[in-house]
Amino acid sequence: MPWPRPGYAWYAVWLLVLAYAFGVLDRIVLSLLVQPVKADLGLSDTQMGLILGPAFALFYTLLGLPTGTRRQRSTSMPVVWAGLLLTSIATLGAGFAGAFLTLALARMAAGAGQATTWPACTSLIADFFPAGQRARAYGIFAMGGSIGIGMAYLLGGIAIDLAAGVRASLPQLLGGWREWQIVLLLVGAPGVLVALLMGITVREPLRRGAAAPPQALLKSIGRFFAEVRINGVALTAVMLGAVANTMVINAQLSWLPTFFERTYGMPAAQVPKLLALVGVPCGLLSAVTAGWVLSWLAKRGRDDGPVLVIMLQLAVWLTFGTLKCFMPTPELALALHVVTSLFATWALTATFTALNQITPNRLRGQMVALYALLTGFVAVSIGAVLVGLLSDHVFTGPRGIAPSLATACAAGGLFGILVIWWGRRAYLAAVVRSRTWEN
Repeated sequence: MPWPRPGYAWYAVWLLVLAYAFGVLDRIVLSLLVQPVKADLGLSDTQMGLILGPAFALFYTLLGLPTGTRRQRSTSMPVVWAGLLLTSIATLGAGFAGAFLTLALARMAAGAGQATTWPACTSLIADFFPAGQRARAYGIFAMGGSIGIGMAYLLGGIAIDLAAGVRASLPQLLGGWREWQIVLLLVGAPGVLVALLMGITVREPLRRGAAAPPQALLKSIGRFFAEVRINGVALTAVMLGAVANTMVINAQLSWLPTFFERTYGMPAAQVPKLLALVGVPCGLLSAVTAGWVLSWLAKRGRDDGPVLVIMLQLAVWLTFGTLKCFMPTPELALALHVVTSLFATWALTATFTALNQITPNRLRGQMVALYALLTGFVAVSIGAVLVGLLSDHVFTGPRGIAPSLATACAAGGLFGILVIWWGRRAYLAAVVRSRTWEN
């Protein structure tokens, strides 16, 4: 079967990038609003951690595996754009929240929409590009995270600045609204337009891997696990190492703006702009270089390239991620934030590459969905809640957020390095085994 035209394939990838970016934007913009939301709704750090983490993760994880299963039997593009539409509408709905429960419900709906992104998009990329071009395509797709984070910080900061003026200009409509509610309305709307553009202009690519076993094998999740059990150690190491990395990332996304506000007394509107100024160019550079590094390692015969890249980012979290929480000035903290941002998407790109490298085509969507399931139950939930719990009960006080965040970086980085090192040989064996498959 011929592959899609390169120009069209890359157009589709860039729309997937935008879908990922707006999903991330809707997901983390609430982390910029922790202080006013806490004050208005009377919440603790632990409750905010539950909203930022488990409330989002609940449906994100429960719907992840069914999304991957659907990819094996049906089309994925409608799932992707419908998921983005749901996430964006849920963000708009969060602007109407007046209590912990209603805000948590809005976050659950956003998680349900986000559950479609990784399983469907990564499997779609495998059908848009031949094997030799996928690492770079995954690297570009991973840019969506950096773009989304940058948009959340930049647009969030701008929206915080504009919220009071918007309310003043529309007193009859928004006179009784809080500024944080207006911010959520301003940032939730653009994703609706991107979802409609995807639905209109992108077609489903042809499925690859025609030499697959009988379709009956794919109808049972239990038989899916039996199919991949032979690579159990390798998959466990890759997934747990990547989950440790994602746990740290979610702790950072949820609490880094609050860290700068509480530790250094920075204004709420200034913090996201500085983080965007640092994070966007560094994050984009990270996404591009991740694919290049993986391709460079592959050309040199390093079959363990993806797991080495995951370990490198974990080492960065363990060292620079921990140290930046204890810097005496915000300038030094931002300087170390530059370092961590330069590696921000390496582990994500390497994880996609590793899982697809040792998983048959017919099972890739389910495999990434399983990874998303573990990410949600462990990384997304624990990352945000751990920092909130430590801040409320261990490192109490206005500046307790710093050692709380540092603990998450150190624990996640160290655990991830150890588990990846444990499974490295098994991963190499799985790569050798994968060469017997037909592409």
